[in-house]
Amino acid sequence: MSDTRVSVVVPTRNRPSLVVAAVTSALDQTLPPHEVVVVVDGPDDKSVAALDALQDPRVRVHVHERSRGAGAARNTGVGLAEGVLVAFLDDDDRWLPAKLQRQVAHWEAAEANERLLVSCQSRFVTGRESAEWPTRAPREGERLADYLFVRDHAGEGALPTPTFLLPRTVAAAHPMPEHLATHEEWDWLLDLERNGVRVEVVMEPLAVIDAAPGRRSVSAASPWRASLAWGLQRAEDLGPRAFSAFVLTEVARGAALQGWSLREQQAILAAALTGRPRPRDLARFAGRPLVLAARRLGKGRR
Repeated sequence: MSDTRVSVVVPTRNRPSLVVAAVTSALDQTLPPHEVVVVVDGPDDKSVAALDALQDPRVRVHVHERSRGAGAARNTGVGLAEGVLVAFLDDDDRWLPAKLQRQVAHWEAAEANERLLVSCQSRFVTGRESAEWPTRAPREGERLADYLFVRDHAGEGALPTPTFLLPRTVAAAHPMPEHLATHEEWDWLLDLERNGVRVEVVMEPLAVIDAAPGRRSVSAASPWRASLAWGLQRAEDLGPRAFSAFVLTEVARGAALQGWSLREQQAILAAALTGRPRPRDLARFAGRPLVLAARRLGKGRR
């Protein structure tokens, strides 16, 4: 059993029963964490009381005086952490029992692990069905943006924050952005890569992610225009292929779900064409209105 100390950081607000379940999944690991640092993002007496009721000395609770967002809550947790490694967990997700054991073993066995972030597969649960993503690990020499966005099928590069484990010194030196309306996790990963951090994935489902429609979290989704603005801002770091793929999939999905107009579809396509779009991504974009219409029709028949 490893003696590498791991600190778990959990942001939360106004969801006492969910955060208790998430924290319990961290405490019950086969490789127990050194501590679980829960950052309550604004006054929330019910969550504090529920966490206190666990009566576990490994649980440390810090409350922000006002809500500052998920990125700030995670940064606060990293600043309070004492472990060699930091692992992130969201309050509406949970870990399977061997998650830390498998990831820490991978990190300890890796070369140059002082600049290594270890992720893992997750079981994404929508309520009616589930899928295990990502479907592959990054290829040797593959740019992170290409892995995340240049996908041949659903879930190929899905890396949610509750799968991340990395040295605390790296997380402290490169805090998550606190100013963004959306995509702070992807923005952070791109910054880490720019600073020499590589990402490896344990291809075993070790986390359970709540992906139900209408899910709300500390890091709730923002309107598609904010998503497009982020992509335009990071276009150089994304590269032309990944930028176009991001716009035609992530931005388009958000816009379609919000009831996009023909003019908005044209604006998204025009942005994507400034990069290097793949034919398959253009085809998916063109077919998205038909897919959404079919889904609405199917719901109406039930």
